[in-house]
Amino acid sequence: MDLDTILFIVSGVLAVVSTIFGVRYTAVKKALKETKEALVATIDAVEDDKLDSTETALVVKEWKEAGQAWGLVFKK
Repeated sequence: MDLDTILFIVSGVLAVVSTIFGVRYTAVKKALKETKEALVATIDAVEDDKLDSTETALVVKEWKEAGQAWGLVFKK
């Protein structure tokens, strides 16, 4: 095989791979954003060493959203 044929095959494979992972990229990006929001909510809640019911509810809500977002990344 000559170099042109090899490069053509590699380009085709990379095009297919980028198409498949391009869809996952947006899901991972959203999941990372949700995880960041959950971490910020957790840090804000425990920063003053007091945790009230509204802070707890917010932290639980944020972590549930992060979990759902990561579930969408790994679903088949």
